[in-house]
Amino acid sequence: MDLQELLDLGYTEEMDPDELELRIAERNEHPVIQYVKMFPFEDAYYNPDDVPICDIPEPLTWVAPGHDLQRPKRLRCGPVRIKGSTGEKGRLFVSCSNSRFHYLRGKNNHCWSPKCPVCLNDSCLRTGTRIEMRYVEYRLLCEKQGIEHGNVGHWIISPPQDQMRWIMQSHVWFNRFRRRLQQDLCKVGCLGGRLVFHPWRMKDCTWENGPHFHGVLIGFLDTKAFLDTHPGWVIKKVHSKDELQSIRLTFAYLTTHEGIGLYERNPTSDDYTSKILNYYLPGLNSNDDTGQNGSEKRMFRYTEEDQADEVLGKGRMVGEIGNFDWLGYAMEPQFSQISDNYFGVLANNMIKTVDRESYRVTRTCTQCGGTLNVYSGICDQCGEAASHIFENKVRAFARDAPYVKEVLPGLKDSLRIDGCTMGDLTPDVAMIVSDKEVMDNIASSRPKDAMAEYQRHVAARKIA
Repeated sequence: MDLQELLDLGYTEEMDPDELELRIAERNEHPVIQYVKMFPFEDAYYNPDDVPICDIPEPLTWVAPGHDLQRPKRLRCGPVRIKGSTGEKGRLFVSCSNSRFHYLRGKNNHCWSPKCPVCLNDSCLRTGTRIEMRYVEYRLLCEKQGIEHGNVGHWIISPPQDQMRWIMQSHVWFNRFRRRLQQDLCKVGCLGGRLVFHPWRMKDCTWENGPHFHGVLIGFLDTKAFLDTHPGWVIKKVHSKDELQSIRLTFAYLTTHEGIGLYERNPTSDDYTSKILNYYLPGLNSNDDTGQNGSEKRMFRYTEEDQADEVLGKGRMVGEIGNFDWLGYAMEPQFSQISDNYFGVLANNMIKTVDRESYRVTRTCTQCGGTLNVYSGICDQCGEAASHIFENKVRAFARDAPYVKEVLPGLKDSLRIDGCTMGDLTPDVAMIVSDKEVMDNIASSRPKDAMAEYQRHVAARKIA
């Protein structure tokens, strides 16, 4: 949040951090999410010719984000509190050790699924951040090698509505149509990007059927050439005369009301034994942590509630299965979610992971560099340093990957002698880029003078 927004919330240095955090969380939720939660969605089913369902390959069911109302209770999503605390007392929150004005967020458990109404806002923001990192990876690799990387723009692409409503009834048809659309965009000047599908449009307090795609695309598109080969379509650039201000926030907005397509899988394709073992022993199958298109698969994690339950001799950490949702366990694997994917120069086969390293990082404030601490309620004035395990992936263009993998072991040996990490090395090497370098590049473009601005504002008020 910027300074003016905090002042609008009535911020003072003496304000109860719980109260301020709740106000910030309410203000930070994207306005569209309220429309998603409040207004009804029209059924996306479309079959004017009454074609038998058995003749539709892998039928798709489209649902809106935040639709699984039981998920927060099932996965314990929401605020983390000290065991036995009530109300706002005992709420865990993360704050800057120097000034709460710099950073203040409540500590929450997340399933990070767009299906969850509690995690939807944070899930969209994290999705936007991860997608932005891919675009920045590509840009940095191009700049290092002197390659023109092209401009990034936000486009809306609308196929003929009746045709699209029928195509979106089948997973097979939809995937085939989307691949063809990506190829056609590349033929008219698009270098690559990512498409987001919206089955609905907001109209008169109702989400009505209106299938269309949004794309954040790299390059200049010849819209005339595209429309010549796609009569009846609509394609236009959003804010055509302006630069795209934020890839992260654009995708966060788009995913707040993105269609979630579910299709039924073959029951024999799942290993239920491994799934139940992984539920009780998180990370047991960590060698298989990738899903379709190289995307990360959500693994089970122990929460602080799990650890508190273990002390009392109950919960999944001690093997208790009395409260286990066997119906959900049996049914959930039968439905897969259709996923978005990168194409063109951003495709997974164009940029490869050549190395990765993991280490513990203490979280620091982006405003002043001070340590971010975890506090147990307002009476806790000391707190404990907040930290997390950071996995730093090193990426390279696919054409450079074989050579990079050959020379990396020697570079890593020299780094160990100097006590450095790959993140310290990649800014000076042309063929590789790391997550740390990408995050530093993104952070450097964001304002860091909020505290100085606040102090000037306070001084001006005192003088007045």
